Amino acid sequence: MSEVTSDRPADISTANLIDEIIRMSDFTFDRLPMLDIIAERLVENLISALPDLTGALCEASLTSLDYTPMGKIIDDLPVPTFLAIGTGKPFVGEIMLVVDQTVLMTCVELMLGGTAKNIDTDNTDDFTAIELGFGERLASAIFAELERSLSVVGSANLELDRIETDADGAAIAKKASLCARIRLTLTMAGHSGIMDLVVPYDALEQILPDLGKIYFGDRMESKNSWQELIGTQIERATMDLEVVMARQTFPIQKIMAWKPGDTIDIGIEEGREASIICADTPMFKASLGKRNNGYVAVQITEKLETQEEHEDGSDNN
Repeated sequence: MSEVTSDRPADISTANLIDEIIRMSDFTFDRLPMLDIIAERLVENLISALPDLTGALCEASLTSLDYTPMGKIIDDLPVPTFLAIGTGKPFVGEIMLVVDQTVLMTCVELMLGGTAKNIDTDNTDDFTAIELGFGERLASAIFAELERSLSVVGSANLELDRIETDADGAAIAKKASLCARIRLTLTMAGHSGIMDLVVPYDALEQILPDLGKIYFGDRMESKNSWQELIGTQIERATMDLEVVMARQTFPIQKIMAWKPGDTIDIGIEEGREASIICADTPMFKASLGKRNNGYVAVQITEKLETQEEHEDGSDNN
């Protein structure tokens, strides 16, 4: 018995590709290489900025940069929908930020001090007023980082105009208008989601000449983003400090004779000098005292210089 195979899936795929080519041929536009650079700068800036907002490390990557009709973007909006509309220089008109449920709810939980371990991404209910309020803070922070990223082509001054939660609010351009869509993937607290930045092609009119060029230099005034990120995380790090209030030497025979209930006099008095140690390294000298609540406290009186070791392991002495 002969086996009959069907080319229908291949035919459908080919037909879709042809339809896409025909559809895109209706648009006259030039691809803008500087948008890729701006998108990469935005990724770097978000990696540094979002941990300050959420208190958690953020991984971001550029998924795609494509040119798509506004109507298709509206059809692809996630449910529930969170849209942030921004305005300002250098754009002519409005731009739109689309944040999916996973990214928004993860950021909301983290900004509220939670761990964002149990995010319900299957819920299709509208966002609450509290969630929209925190989403507004997130959108404002993202627009601020986009403003910094645009400095490679000139000065920028962006601000959040409004928050929308339905597709009608996404009409920042006609459905047939071509838009540049920058899609980023964000990962925080073990959750990954999508964020789209949609800019109508007509809104780029003022900076089209600059976006069509390739600039290899660095016009940004900010420091290296990785240095900023590492510096921020170091400042948030915690370490254990030990206060050594007294040191006494006892014969081993006496120590072996100790038993529960024995009192050991180590001669600690107010004003006595103590030392503060971190990782077995003396850091400060301190004076002992008491607070009004009766707790023992120490007052730092001197910072100790740590001995730097040479590369061969010997110290300065």
